[in-house]
Amino acid sequence: MSFSGFINYQRALLDCESAFNKVNLHDEEGYMVRFAIFSANLTNFLPEIPVSEHAEMFRKLLTSLAFETFDRNVLHISEVCSLNGDLKALETPGAPSIFCTFHLGSYRIIANLLIKNGHHFTTIVKKDVYKQQIDSMMDYTDRMKQTYKTDSEVHVVSAEDPNIVLKLLRELKAGRSLLVYLDGNVGASDEKLEKITFLSQTITARKGMAYLSYVAGVPLVPVISYRKSDMSNVLYMGEGIFPNKSVPKEAYSQRVLQQLFDFFAKYVANFPEQWEGWNYIHHSLQTDETSLSPPPPSAYRRLSYQFNEHRYSIFDLKESPVLFDKRYYSTYEISDSLRDYLLESPFSNPKRVLGKPIFQELVRQEIII
Repeated sequence: MSFSGFINYQRALLDCESAFNKVNLHDEEGYMVRFAIFSANLTNFLPEIPVSEHAEMFRKLLTSLAFETFDRNVLHISEVCSLNGDLKALETPGAPSIFCTFHLGSYRIIANLLIKNGHHFTTIVKKDVYKQQIDSMMDYTDRMKQTYKTDSEVHVVSAEDPNIVLKLLRELKAGRSLLVYLDGNVGASDEKLEKITFLSQTITARKGMAYLSYVAGVPLVPVISYRKSDMSNVLYMGEGIFPNKSVPKEAYSQRVLQQLFDFFAKYVANFPEQWEGWNYIHHSLQTDETSLSPPPPSAYRRLSYQFNEHRYSIFDLKESPVLFDKRYYSTYEISDSLRDYLLESPFSNPKRVLGKPIFQELVRQEIII
């Protein structure tokens, strides 16, 4: 794309951002619940980001998702994208690879590049996405093939297919590549999960792609895209991870899965406002409310207290005040008077104001600290 072409693309995104900024998000249905989950995930995975910055970061995330939606209709999107890293897998369409990515930035650029470069590949999507978007996906593929005069063949399969692993193995054996979004964490219900470290938490992730790499003898290629402040896109492709058959399959799968998530964690930490996964990463997080240890006796004898906004948030749901626990993703309906009191933090002598039973429960649950 020419310089003037990029300027037009940049202006289009700025117009999109300007229109988005005129929207009062608080009036949008479901906004407070979505923000509460976003803030909880940010608190749990990137606790170094102050709670006071969460609202603005959530707005930036929604803006980024609006940009990504716009990019889906830009056939020349790869021409406003810098390509960095080890590009051998991208430049050799005849050799199958498992391209692994995250929903960060303009995350469909990799599909655009694979089609443009003549790759035959299969991508995996959630069942509801398959039903809603299969026609538009195929239309996009056809238009890309006409634009770039490529014979690329794209297959789309449902991640929840009970025979998904066998089908994907056949695709690899036929010389086709795979495009997989690892942060989606959906698949057949009986697919095994692996515990791995991601940012500051332990999550469960599906290890099917690592298994396929080992069995089919094809590399796993990490690839990520992100948007710079000038609206231009960057796609970085890491070195391919080739299976080591001298290592047992289970050990290989666990090691490379952790290696892949470590790769993506760096980009999520650097561009948190561009990662769609904040909306659903908690589904991969294992929490256990029974592990909560009681506070020490001194917690009940403090001179003053404050609302624990690091762990809890308060919002109205269907006109009723709700207390949301960011640690365990639990909600509790509370009275209007308790909501008003907690929002007046800090406060002194809550035992006298609230009564001993309520005071003790608030301290025990670390709602006031």
